[in-house]
Amino acid sequence: MKNALVQLILVIIGVSGIHAVRLLQTSSFHVRLSPGDGAAQKIWAIQGKDSLEMINVNGDYYIDNIKPGNWIISVEANAPYKSAQYEVSDLKPGVDRELGEIRLKNR
Repeated sequence: MKNALVQLILVIIGVSGIHAVRLLQTSSFHVRLSPGDGAAQKIWAIQGKDSLEMINVNGDYYIDNIKPGNWIISVEANAPYKSAQYEVSDLKPGVDRELGEIRLKNR
């Protein structure tokens, strides 16, 4: 019985360690959109053939658990603003990068 309990604890520690290492290898970034009130329909983070929609929280857009590397932020803007794309270069593993503010221009 004691042996089974020790083995169970070791398995739990091993699985937890694997998940912790995997989380350290992912990255995230966030950006503020100006103007923030309804200026964008959607904001996408694009890397190669992968695309993920960013989450809007009061004009701040977030994306978590993404692969490191180079990304493009694509903003689908509502009128009277122009849609735009911005590059995020060399996102490192395990880093949460603050990208600052994206200011949308009028058409």
